[in-house]
Amino acid sequence: MKLKKALYGLKQAPRAWTSQIDKYFLDKDFTKGPYEHALYIKIKNEDTLIVYLYVDDLIITGSSSSMFEEFKKDMAKEFEMTDIGLMSYYLGIEVKQEGKGVFITQEDYAK
Repeated sequence: MKLKKALYGLKQAPRAWTSQIDKYFLDKDFTKGPYEHALYIKIKNEDTLIVYLYVDDLIITGSSSSMFEEFKKDMAKEFEMTDIGLMSYYLGIEVKQEGKGVFITQEDYAK
């Protein structure tokens, strides 16, 4: 019997996941960041979509809301996903997104 996908918790699961998600992004015309292996960039006409991968979490940003939504729909067809909306907290960093920009702080961590 052969498994069709990696089992969570096995020592080879992270490598299998990384290979699978990397192949997915490259097949969808993303380019890997030259210095950051977890950064993927897609440029289509005048629009840019940037995806950062940390283990199995994605941070997505871009210049086009339609490109952003199309990406989320495509990902949901391939992977089980949960959209948690605008990022407010990530890896110990508080993120505030306002009209004037994005502000980050580790005030709670520093206390």
